[in-house]
Amino acid sequence: MKKKLMWMLAAILCCGTMTVQAQEEQEFEVTEGDFNVVKQKGKTGSVTFDYDHARMGNLRTKTIDKETVVEYLQKNDEKSFRKWDDFKQEGKEMFIKRWNEEKSKCIKLTEKDDADYQIIIKADFFDAGNSGSAAWSWSKRDGGIVISGTLEVLDASGKSVCKMKINRYRGASTRNVDLKVPTFHRRFVLFHKSFAKDLLETILN
Repeated sequence: MKKKLMWMLAAILCCGTMTVQAQEEQEFEVTEGDFNVVKQKGKTGSVTFDYDHARMGNLRTKTIDKETVVEYLQKNDEKSFRKWDDFKQEGKEMFIKRWNEEKSKCIKLTEKDDADYQIIIKADFFDAGNSGSAAWSWSKRDGGIVISGTLEVLDASGKSVCKMKINRYRGASTRNVDLKVPTFHRRFVLFHKSFAKDLLETILN
């Protein structure tokens, strides 16, 4: 009987630990306001991504460097550094395209300055992922880019209406059938497609 009680207690403790871990690992966590504003049909929004000041890190080794993304690219990937602004624009366009596939359920994203809302995504942690892991895994997300940071929605007057925390979100690194090498450029652009999809699923559900 004593042994059985010990097993039951261990099971309860294990379940409790798993619940806490699941809560800690929630990728999108609303911290302020109500994201129902994003569900307004007929309204428009713009989106801004701020990656430049995020600290580089490695989620697998749980390390964070002093270097920012820009400093890292300048030091380790000259080609990507020179095209960094182009990469960011491509990623933004991919995000908008995927988001607007759901425009019948939410605001429509546009690049115009007179949008009803502005979505600001600011990264403070950036893991560039790994081409080898992306190329040799069955998972579309292995080797994908990971970010942590914040997402804030502002109204037309510039007032903050809602915020969420982004916790170690890992984006897709390859497509379903993909024979192309998952370079940093390719992983970065594809990241934005899965990011828009998963973010919308969280907001709309």
